[in-house]
Amino acid sequence: MPVVFSILWLLQVFLLVGSVAGANFARGEEQLEALLDTETQLIDGLRDYIERLELQLEEIRRETSAIEEIHSQVDSVEEYMGNPLNVFGILKRFQSVWPGLEQKANATLEIGFGERLSNRELTLPSEEDYEESLNHLLHLQSVYELDSNSLSLGVVNGFKLGSSMSWGDCLEVARKSDFPVAKFWLESALEKLPSASENSTESQRERESGRVHILEATLNIEYRAGELSRALATAEELLLLLPMNQGIQKAKRKIEKAMTKNELPKGRGRKSKPKKQKSKSTEQLIIEEICRGATQQVSTGSRFNQCQLDGSSPWLLLQPSRLEPISSDPYIVLHHDVLTAKESGELLELIDEEDAKGVSYQSLKLSKLAQKKLGRISRLLGLESGDLDPWTGRRHGHEHITKLEDSSELQHVARLMLNAPGMGGAVVFPQLELGVNVPRGSLLHWRTRSAGGSSSEWDYRSGQAICPVLLGVQLSVIACQSNVLRDTLWGPRGQDSIDVGSEA
Repeated sequence: MPVVFSILWLLQVFLLVGSVAGANFARGEEQLEALLDTETQLIDGLRDYIERLELQLEEIRRETSAIEEIHSQVDSVEEYMGNPLNVFGILKRFQSVWPGLEQKANATLEIGFGERLSNRELTLPSEEDYEESLNHLLHLQSVYELDSNSLSLGVVNGFKLGSSMSWGDCLEVARKSDFPVAKFWLESALEKLPSASENSTESQRERESGRVHILEATLNIEYRAGELSRALATAEELLLLLPMNQGIQKAKRKIEKAMTKNELPKGRGRKSKPKKQKSKSTEQLIIEEICRGATQQVSTGSRFNQCQLDGSSPWLLLQPSRLEPISSDPYIVLHHDVLTAKESGELLELIDEEDAKGVSYQSLKLSKLAQKKLGRISRLLGLESGDLDPWTGRRHGHEHITKLEDSSELQHVARLMLNAPGMGGAVVFPQLELGVNVPRGSLLHWRTRSAGGSSSEWDYRSGQAICPVLLGVQLSVIACQSNVLRDTLWGPRGQDSIDVGSEA
């Protein structure tokens, strides 16, 4: 193969074929680490390539330095993967930046940049991975009502989380959004075009070309949304820039025709209105509102904590508990400082995440040693050994879609947090309008059954959901009791054996 066909050309072929990356690539730590390794090799190769050129290649050098500056900020792959803006950014680079550099490199001297890398196995993302990262970002924006302009600057809730997006990034997010959200992303895209004060020919060309691309996308989005008056105004603005463009002229006539038909009496050729977006249920809206309210809270803000010294067993007598009563009916209590930071770290090492690669929420296996270490938790909750089912791990990331979890077959649920995400991930009880951020090493314990009468029934108020994580990854372990209730759980006459004091 001639040397002019560089490795970057091979990368584009791989992207089209999609033969390397899996569909769930964006959510896997192992695959993301492979991408970072691929990018390291590409950066090193491009730097060697540039040094061998005798001609001035300032544009390639500038873009390579920009990528390297972002890439060099990766201290921890896990932390980097836990940031949705970073995931979007690296996939975007493989989608557009690297292919663009390929074209510029192939337009220079016939120097074999790809000779050293052509025989290496490189991990590359697929088109589906990129689409998925866009959808995750839009979901987070919807749940937490994040400002498009702040997101485009890499800022979430006042915290700088990632690099700023380009106008092209904002444009692609807008194309995937519904009209109410898309219009803000389109505004951000316009603001990111090179300013008129930049007099270079390249900046002027990019500003003119970018404005046309943004207006064309705006026209399509407005027309699909049924915003015909807006679409007509956009078409007229485009014609000022491209007065001889037949496609825009045709689009304008089509919009005018549609507006005329909409003015006709009903039944005379009037087209049906565009379908409205499926609205969210009241329950979904409540969950999202609670998630937003609990985004940066350290705890639930109960009126008081209390210490409990239970003498029913030597183990409890030697280890007092610090409790935070959340609700007495239904019963919800937060147990603080159940594990030390060291103990939490040891348990994290005993969780098998191999089966969860690429999955944001599923059960993770715990080793027998981990189950043994967690055995004392049942005593802390006033339960006998074996009352709780085996502990399972839970992993939540920014890919997690919030939904109400079914607990109608359970009696008790205990959720122990092993690490604390940077932002998000609260446990919410929508019927109680309550959000709880469980600190690292603490345990949230709640009942799903009422204790009245001779038999217990599922208490719908105990239904809960987990908010998506805005930054980082949340790992917890959970144990449930799905067998028939025993007297030791409720005590005589339906009373609890754990003294939680007054209602929170």
